[in-house]
Amino acid sequence: MYVTSIDRVRDCELNVEGACGVKVKYLLHKGVGAKRLQLRLFSIDVGGYTPLEKHKHEHEVFILHGEALVRGGDAETIVTEGNVIFISSWEEHQFRNMGKEKLQFLCTKETVE
Repeated sequence: MYVTSIDRVRDCELNVEGACGVKVKYLLHKGVGAKRLQLRLFSIDVGGYTPLEKHKHEHEVFILHGEALVRGGDAETIVTEGNVIFISSWEEHQFRNMGKEKLQFLCTKETVE
């Protein structure tokens, strides 16, 4: 078993093309024994966004705080605290902070290639 506090996990700036104002905390990952999934905490500044992307792995997302415009495929929807989102494999997606405060959400990522 692995147990830690969110305060002990460092923020990593998401420095990829198409991202703005995004930080990630890698809460659970291969380095702590999680062989199939990563659990990440995303924080997006007001006006910030993740890259518009698509890839093999799916995501399960839980909005903790804030308001976002989420693009999934050809659809866009506003999500807020307490909403859950499923993004399937190869579905183009992006999160944009549309609120007046920091957006935070938990997101899983498959690590099996």
